[in-house]
Amino acid sequence: MNTNSSQEKTFEKTFLRRITISIIGILVVFLVGTFYYFFFEKYSLLESIFFTAITLSTVGYGIPRELSAFGKIFTIFLILIGLSFVLYSISYITAILVEGELNKFFKTKRIERRVSKMKNHIIVVGVGNIGTHVVNQLLRYDEKVVAIDKAVNENAFFERIHGNKEKLILINGDATNEETLLKAGIREARALITTLPDDSLNVFVALTAKNLNNKIYIVSNINNLANLTKFIYAGVDYPIATAEIASIRIVETVIGNKPKENVIDILNIKDKTFRVEIVDVENTKLSGGKIEDLKLKEKYNIFIVGVINNEKFLMGPSKDYIINPKDKIILFGESSGLENFRKDFLQ
Repeated sequence: MNTNSSQEKTFEKTFLRRITISIIGILVVFLVGTFYYFFFEKYSLLESIFFTAITLSTVGYGIPRELSAFGKIFTIFLILIGLSFVLYSISYITAILVEGELNKFFKTKRIERRVSKMKNHIIVVGVGNIGTHVVNQLLRYDEKVVAIDKAVNENAFFERIHGNKEKLILINGDATNEETLLKAGIREARALITTLPDDSLNVFVALTAKNLNNKIYIVSNINNLANLTKFIYAGVDYPIATAEIASIRIVETVIGNKPKENVIDILNIKDKTFRVEIVDVENTKLSGGKIEDLKLKEKYNIFIVGVINNEKFLMGPSKDYIINPKDKIILFGESSGLENFRKDFLQ
């Protein structure tokens, strides 16, 4: 069983049991006091209730009528017993407030209520370096995300998030445990992305997730390609070897094996993604046009930062520069603007 979940259940049971004991104890003492004053001291029902209330509260407004000797002794014990239950309740509630346990309990309940209302969301397991970038990209696409990590500091994590944080929920827990995935709404989720640094944990998360929702789409990071078959057997729909992919891109960039249009780099700044692209002008609508006439800044919020022609490189061409069919232009701008530019000039 998940340790956090077990602790939450234990706290909930203990909290409810102690509060119930306190309420029942005070109620019983109140009823006993009212019963005694009504039947033995011959107070009216209202006087009995009133005197019991001020006795237990130690307010001390005075006695409606003179008490018998036994009545005074009974009242002393009534005060002592009543205060014991009250002080027991106050001390317990104060302790859990100081320790923050009550706040954690209600926070967990709030998260559970939020998750219960989510459908077709995406679960991201592990929010280290890769996981955080995955979450930011998903939020850019306005996706609802539930992130799971058993060790991440919540404040530090949310400082690294640039998208709509209202669509993000963080659950501190072990994703290899069924209960944690159920808390994350695995049965209503449409996809799960696991980016844990250990392949065996990623495989176990995938197996557990598929067992709870056999229709869920799973993408997983692979740290060692030798484990690929294990990921496939576990039901991972799209295994990604991030280290191998990155190394290939780096080497291809250095030796220049990428022909024509190349995406050189991707940069995330808050909720926007910027890219640098190299575009081969030949067979596009750009050939023969003047940079000024393209209105790249006005229409697409992108810029031509350089031009490559054979072995010549021109940094920051002027607006009067006429694009040559043999040129390769280097573009920089927002991803959305570059996509629109592609549609208008490269397709």
